[in-house]
Amino acid sequence: MVKAAWLLALALTGAVLDAQDTSDSATAEKKLPVLFGDGAGRIWKWESGEKTFLTSEGHNFVLGGVGEKTLWGWSVDRDQIRFFTLTLPKKKESAADASGKKAAAPKEPLSAPVFDRDKYPVPDRADRVGDRALLVYGALSGQPRWEVWQAGRKLAARAYDDGRLVYALALGPQAGWIIAGRSGDGSPWLEVSGDPVEAPEGWRGRLSVAAWVEEKKDDAKDAGVSVPAPAPGQKKKPVPSHPWAAGWGAPGTSSPRALFWGPDGWTQPDPGEQTAPSGVYPLLGSPGDGVLTLAGWQSETKTATLRPWFWDGAAAIVPAGTADGSPQAFSTKGKGGPVLVVRHSTVPWFTLEDGKESQVLEGLGQDDRVVAIEADAPKTSP
Repeated sequence: MVKAAWLLALALTGAVLDAQDTSDSATAEKKLPVLFGDGAGRIWKWESGEKTFLTSEGHNFVLGGVGEKTLWGWSVDRDQIRFFTLTLPKKKESAADASGKKAAAPKEPLSAPVFDRDKYPVPDRADRVGDRALLVYGALSGQPRWEVWQAGRKLAARAYDDGRLVYALALGPQAGWIIAGRSGDGSPWLEVSGDPVEAPEGWRGRLSVAAWVEEKKDDAKDAGVSVPAPAPGQKKKPVPSHPWAAGWGAPGTSSPRALFWGPDGWTQPDPGEQTAPSGVYPLLGSPGDGVLTLAGWQSETKTATLRPWFWDGAAAIVPAGTADGSPQAFSTKGKGGPVLVVRHSTVPWFTLEDGKESQVLEGLGQDDRVVAIEADAPKTSP
């Protein structure tokens, strides 16, 4: 009997250890998003806790935006900058060794950045599309100034001295631009291609997101319109894009709600049922397929408790968990649901928040700045 009991205990112990190994393996295999950012003058890619530098030392690089195959940014030299583009390294599959284990793929040599010819004074915020540049100076000074350039020629410029602040900007894919923020009287402020857009009367708030959103690819199909294929040698027509801005606002002293400006003018989504009075504060945005996606905080009025808040283009998503910090990047496309990269003022410097759990992003430090998650890498600067 003693021997049988001992064998049974041994078998149960083995089963527990097997289950624990499986659980640990599942945790280890939980895929974290790929991040892009900068820090200490270099641009990097972060994946599974490892930071890979994409630029060499000594150029004081700042990351502006990330596309599918390239990224762009600018290099600071004393009091001037030059824009550049950089080809992203190709993804390579790991090769299997003789034992069947996958070996790490060989690292590619760093690509050389391709610099633009023109130089500009160092801006607070900037955007770049092709040979066009949008620059903002004194963004949070109360006396901002913006300039639009194309191929080294200044197209437009404007300066203010009335206390307004600039929080967002974006160039259109072919033409046009957006400047957005808050007026000196505390109302949302917006200009589109130099034309001011009047804010709702008596409202308070700010616009924190500016973007150009392409029309849905299936809009023509839904409307029953046949789109002819381009003739041989003829370029494919670009998909029409529309300017959008978003942030928060409310009349008087009411609790702030998400606020949009787009093709239909000023709009606000229905707040739906709320268990407690709260304010909504969108801070980040990214163009989706025909929609503008957002992320930020929902704050309960009485307790000031912050919860991650997401907008997928049609409805708000508010997980039950709480978090805090400064949001830097987000994604609404992951298999596990929307996630938010948050920066903190102390260790751990960065965490990934989904409203269910908080995951520390190892390998990122005090000098780093996260600009984009690979799945939702923006085409314009944050």
